[in-house]
Amino acid sequence: MNYIFIMEIFILVILVLIVGFILFRPISKKELDRYNDKDNWSNMGF
Repeated sequence: MNYIFIMEIFILVILVLIVGFILFRPISKKELDRYNDKDNWSNMGF
């Protein structure tokens, strides 16, 4: 068994799971309110 290959696959799977969670997580009510707010300067995070 090639352990480096197994580690690469393991790290790739974890990265895909993290990116998938960030992209497809449920959007909270607070984020929706901030997105729909007409004062969009408050979205900039300053």
